[in-house]
Parts: sequence; structure tokens; C-alpha cells
Amino acid sequence: MEDITTDAFVLRTVAYGESDRVVIMLSDQYGKLAGMAKGARRSKRRFAGGALEPFQRLRVRFGRRAHSSMVFLHDARVEQSYNVVGNVDLAGFAWASYLSELTDLMTPERDPCPELFDLYEQAVAAVARGEEAARVGHHFMLVLLDQGGWKPDFSMCGICAEGIVEASRPVLDPRGSGVVCSRHEAERLGLGPDDPSFKPSRRVIETRLLDYVGHASRGVPDSSVTTDPELVATATAMLDRLVELHLPRQPRSRALRDSLMG
Repeated sequence: MEDITTDAFVLRTVAYGESDRVVIMLSDQYGKLAGMAKGARRSKRRFAGGALEPFQRLRVRFGRRAHSSMVFLHDARVEQSYNVVGNVDLAGFAWASYLSELTDLMTPERDPCPELFDLYEQAVAAVARGEEAARVGHHFMLVLLDQGGWKPDFSMCGICAEGIVEASRPVLDPRGSGVVCSRHEAERLGLGPDDPSFKPSRRVIETRLLDYVGHASRGVPDSSVTTDPELVATATAMLDRLVELHLPRQPRSRALRDSLMG
């Protein structure tokens, strides 16, 4: 059995048997891993200091067999704790939990992704510092889509490839490509795009929202981009829908996050 030491974050754990845990980790060198931590629910030495709790950068040691999908976690120690996320700001904790679940759902196992590891640490560290969790989450979600091969394009129509302008009255593409001109829906109904009887079946996306998510794709938007909480909330709803198109199920942590967002 190969013995490996690396840095990792715990994304979730599942109780197994009387004293064991299955630990889903995001590691810096080996991507997402599922590990069996024997005796983890009783051991005070091998997994000390809440080492299997979320939002802690760990140094983990595990064994790996060549043809096994699961590793065997020997021990873990905390290198850097971001647990203030849970201790200080409940809304931040809910957002960080949501991002952890998205990472788990959207990341294949054993696919090395050091950029995602760094992005995840930057996100939980930013929330722990008290940065607005929604804005941090928006940037994280867009980069996560990009790394998964699902980068949305908000600058051109996903059907006709024309540049998006206000007159395009863009709506979200249900295929997940980004946005499409609403006139294509009108044409399918045998109507002209300017026909007053035509109402798009999905919400028309305003230019300022497209500008905001464009900023969010490049970095965490700050107050110079917008100070409008309604715009930030609308961006959350749109990005939730985008990631939902690529998920096997809706994240369970979303309900808590949404309840705290009011």
C-alpha cells in the first residue's frame, strides 16, 4: 500500500459502523478523495483538534491501494483553521457549507485540481475574514463552472452567437451555456420579437446583472461594482439555477442558506 502525505480540506463526513467515518476530502495534489478513517469517532490522538471538521486546512496521511477507489486515512492534523466561519457568522457558515457541497457534487474523484484547492481556501478564508459571503460565493460558483467545463457565456447568444445588448432581452439558456436572445422563443411561437403579446417564459436579464456576473467571473465583486443588495440576491438566484443544471440533485445546504438570506 502506497503511503501519501498531502494537504486537504474536509468537504463532508459520513458515520460508518460504530466508530469509523467516511471522509470526503479535497486535496491539493490528488483532487477529491474518499477516505476511510478507522476509529475516527473515538480517536483523540490521530484526529485531534477537530481535524475532521469543515473549514480546516489539514495535513493528512493516508494509504492508497492501486485498484481501490477509497483511501485509508491514518491521521490528520490542523494546519490552518477557518472555523471562525461557523463561530461568528451563521450566514457565512451557510454560504461556506453550500460552496463545500457544490465542490463535492461538481468535482470528479482523483482528478488533480490544485487551482480548485487554492480557490476553495481563498473562499473560506475570505468568508472567515468577514467579506460578504454572497459575493465570494458568486465568484467561486463561476470559476467552479469554468473548471468543470461548463463556463457560461454572458456576452453572446448561445443560439445565434450575436453579441448580447439590452435590445436582445436575454434570458437564461436552459442548456446552461449562458444566455440567449428572447426573440428565439418568440420565433418558435410564430411571433415577432416586438409583438406586444409576447412575454418571455423566463425572466429577462438586465444589463447591470450581466455586468455584475462579468465582474464576478474575474474576481470577487466589491462595492465599486454595486451596492444594491437586490442585485446581489438576483445574481444568487441566477447562478443557483446555472449550477443546478449540472447537478445530480439540489444541494441540501441551499435551504439553510436561503432561509438566512431572508
